[in-house]
Amino acid sequence: MEPRLGGPVSGDGIPPVDYLSWYIPRLQEMRPHDLSQSGFKYDWDLDVDNEKMLNFWDGAANPAEWVASRYGVKVDQVCVTHGVCQAISLAILAALPKDGPRAVGVEMPSFAVVSQCARLLGCEVIPFHRGPNSGEWRLNRDEISNILPRVGVIALTPVMNPTGEMIAQEDENWLIEVTREAGVNIVSDEVYLDAAMGTEFYRPMHLRAENVISVNSLTKCYGLGPLRFGWAIGPAKMIHNVRNAFHNLQGMTSAPSMAIAEAAFPHLDVALDSLRTQREVNLPKLIDVLTENGIEWTPPPIGIFGLIPLGTDAVQAMAEHGAPLGLLATPGGMFHRDLANHLRIAWGGGTEAFEAAMPVLSQFLKSIQDGNN
Repeated sequence: MEPRLGGPVSGDGIPPVDYLSWYIPRLQEMRPHDLSQSGFKYDWDLDVDNEKMLNFWDGAANPAEWVASRYGVKVDQVCVTHGVCQAISLAILAALPKDGPRAVGVEMPSFAVVSQCARLLGCEVIPFHRGPNSGEWRLNRDEISNILPRVGVIALTPVMNPTGEMIAQEDENWLIEVTREAGVNIVSDEVYLDAAMGTEFYRPMHLRAENVISVNSLTKCYGLGPLRFGWAIGPAKMIHNVRNAFHNLQGMTSAPSMAIAEAAFPHLDVALDSLRTQREVNLPKLIDVLTENGIEWTPPPIGIFGLIPLGTDAVQAMAEHGAPLGLLATPGGMFHRDLANHLRIAWGGGTEAFEAAMPVLSQFLKSIQDGNN
């Protein structure tokens, strides 16, 4: 069920996102103990101007200005999109050199949308890997060096899904330098990075190099997933290309989405404060459950999810032991086959619901251990 890489696709050759094909039906079951969410859950109470819900563009507001102000860039460096998934595709189109290789190097493990979307754009997709090397999630520099002459874009997710691990600064520095020398652009999916604001791990790549487009959204760190409000930030010339691609493929953004986002933007830091608080409250409870079940695990330094070892196939374990308990979590094999025996656990949900899920998770882990004995 890992992402399906390869050459250009169309028609019935378009690959499914196997993770979503697996996940959506199980999400619809409304299992009471849901540790699967990759985004932070926040109870927004917004005062939205109903008139703007259908007539947002009759006014003078420019959503790119909100993004530019928050991230300290110029307005012409921002293009607003319908969520980060769309932003990834638009950024790849904009970053591909006109006369260069129509191929994209993608980081693995990764979410299939990041890995597969370039195939729908007529590109070959070539993988490179990040860890684990000696227990650390480090870039395979040899792989990247080998593929650089063959690609026009490198795509990666600095806060990796499903591990939650931030790219090492030495690896990031190296990647920026070698891509600059090779004339290759970078698309950086930073949808989880805002959880690191105010820490040493907050390193938006568009601030560090002129060959980078960063993409982000209100989805994962701000609890506004259904809104589908995202953006791309980068050099003005490449963002001009993003905007052209957006206008060709989308036309205009949704008035209701823009109106709701306008109401939310002044309060985004409040949501981030809540995210940090829930991490401080929820994460120790998870560590206690893992420890009492004999699982040694070090959480990633930031973020709202991590990957734990199960010692058995996670898809099968979810079916046999998770479903009867009303438990849902995400198998690591959805992101790379080598992670099939791992489970992504999220702690970004409400504190009461998370605490109620911990005895169930413990029972789930004990059931697996009993079945393996």
